[in-house]
Amino acid sequence: MAAPDIIQKLCTTFAAHREHYTSTRYNETELRREFIDPFFKAEGWPPVILK
Repeated sequence: MAAPDIIQKLCTTFAAHREHYTSTRYNETELRREFIDPFFKAEGWPPVILK
């Protein structure tokens, strides 16, 4: 079974900009917004709302 299109796009984006994403300038909040949240959404998980 192939990965959903959005997950393939996330992987492609990461691979194309790996140096930026693995640098110390890229922080946890950016990671969450750009990769983790979209990944879980694609998998059907409900959004996490922190209070």
